[in-house]
Amino acid sequence: MREAFFLKLLETSSAHRQKSREGFQKLDLTDGQPKILYILYIKDGHTQKELASLCKVRESTLTAMLGKMEKGGFIYKEKAIVSGGKRAFRIFLTDAGRKKGKEIMDLVTRIDNASLDGFSEQEVEMFFDMLGRVTENLNRTLP
Repeated sequence: MREAFFLKLLETSSAHRQKSREGFQKLDLTDGQPKILYILYIKDGHTQKELASLCKVRESTLTAMLGKMEKGGFIYKEKAIVSGGKRAFRIFLTDAGRKKGKEIMDLVTRIDNASLDGFSEQEVEMFFDMLGRVTENLNRTLP
């Protein structure tokens, strides 16, 4: 009998989370900061609403996290007019935030490479496809 799927996912997720947490702690980052810095490093200038959506958190949660990051010198906000003439803030990385974003990119690349060590490029593509299919299956209503 094969191992239960949920146990294998939990085991994998736990191992990945542990390696990530160790690395992020060495970078002196709290739990929510790496994702925000990573996203802004890839594309700076998201609105708070866009960033909340990309981070999969409530806007109120993001607002608190951004306040700490602004005090820490990682980000700054600029007022902007968005569609429909509404006012919003766009979030940008400071030089310190960009440096930390680069460190996060380097760390997650090392973790990704370690995670997928020994897999061919074809196996990695297939694995990612399968994970996407699992996500789609789970996003459907359960019977």
